[in-house]
Amino acid sequence: MVDTRLDPQQDPSGLAVLLMRSAFWLPWVACTYLAFAPSPPDAVFRISDVLLHGIAFSYLTFALGLAHHARRWVRAAAWMFAYGAAIELVQSFEPLRSAELTDMLVDVAGIGIGVVALKLIGARIESLVHWLADTFARWLPE
Repeated sequence: MVDTRLDPQQDPSGLAVLLMRSAFWLPWVACTYLAFAPSPPDAVFRISDVLLHGIAFSYLTFALGLAHHARRWVRAAAWMFAYGAAIELVQSFEPLRSAELTDMLVDVAGIGIGVVALKLIGARIESLVHWLADTFARWLPE
């Protein structure tokens, strides 16, 4: 099956792909910093750690599927599971942090929610991003 989302005729400016990849990689960098920092900012912990994990892994799984055209949801889910395991592994060596099974279980639940969202609304969101990119590209000088 040919992936038409990478077809330059579908996204002549390349803006849609840039938007979708930025929507994954920028939050991923922020989450990675917060996960690996010896002591994350206090403001972050005003929200439950479990809730943060669930939201982050749901969003990142969804965004990864869009950003890198994961036609098979298994690929996005596997990458996010490996990312969650890596976070817990690194945190197990950090004196002020700890690896927790609860975090991994919530990560898996978040990954599941992200996969469901990707299947249910991924194509619509992708179409919307392409429409926004096309609309914006028309305003740019050539």
